Amino acid sequence: MTSIYLSSDNPRWMPKTEADLQAAVDGSLFEESHHLDLKKAPSSKGDNKELARDLSSFAVDGGTLIIGVQENKESRTFELAPQPLNGLPEKIEQVARTIPDPPLTILTEEISAAADDGTGYLIVHIPASPVAPHMVDNRYFGRADKTKYLMGDAEVVSLHARRRNTEADALALLHKEMDEDPLADVGAQSHLFLVAQPMAGRRHMCLPITGAQDWNMRLHTLIRRVQENQSLRAALANQGFDPDLSQAHQGHRRARGVALSSSSLKADRTYVADGSWGEENVIEVQLFEDGGLRLFMARLSAAVGRHGPEDEGSSSSSTRLLSSLLGTCWS
Repeated sequence: MTSIYLSSDNPRWMPKTEADLQAAVDGSLFEESHHLDLKKAPSSKGDNKELARDLSSFAVDGGTLIIGVQENKESRTFELAPQPLNGLPEKIEQVARTIPDPPLTILTEEISAAADDGTGYLIVHIPASPVAPHMVDNRYFGRADKTKYLMGDAEVVSLHARRRNTEADALALLHKEMDEDPLADVGAQSHLFLVAQPMAGRRHMCLPITGAQDWNMRLHTLIRRVQENQSLRAALANQGFDPDLSQAHQGHRRARGVALSSSSLKADRTYVADGSWGEENVIEVQLFEDGGLRLFMARLSAAVGRHGPEDEGSSSSSTRLLSSLLGTCWS
């Protein structure tokens, strides 16, 4: 389940039941903000367009829309208003995919009402989009402190420039990892470098993991959760690779982050051969407080040679694992 940013005091709220939502109402935790909006389900074409504008405005920095919680304008408080859930997630996703340009990617989670009458609440997560801004009816919308607004030309131009720079920034990060290859002068095997970096969002989104005293256990838990994912295991059946994430068992503190690596890679990323078989089987995963994730794996060409060109091989398997780990770390 993806967490919701309510405030600095509640940065990772994760409602699971109607009672959790009611407790937030009773505790006056709900407040429309730059990252949160609350609405009833759309019921007309006009509502769909308005929803598309809301979703597009959140896509600049990321946010959450809770459908089934509405504001009482007179008392200026919020109250639960469960909506029919049948077909609602599909409807919201269709709006996100067909009205904004370029189309939006969203995540939805259902919470059933206690009455068990087919109604409930829909949590709509809008990740910060690397291709923002998204246009609706030839206009661009951003999110202010509490409401959306029509963007001016200067802001649109700036965001388009950020979009163009995204690929260049990603390439620079990749080159940096390659330049800092800890096994650059060791052996003749190819190495795999995978880089993932959120292009928008909270600066310290992973600080609750990297800054915790038990960060080592937390990172191991995240990796284990990925490895135990049944759908991922089925997709990667018979596509094992060596070294794999289970060999990244040694923890290190890094500048603005943490890392797990195989035993022959030391805290300063110095490679120390121990003379054992498979000593070049080096793997390292790094997680930074800003959400950045890096994966380094040696012996890539040896793994590709084993699997053959017709198989997806180590690079594809590693990429799928990293993508799953991203979803776990960034949620």
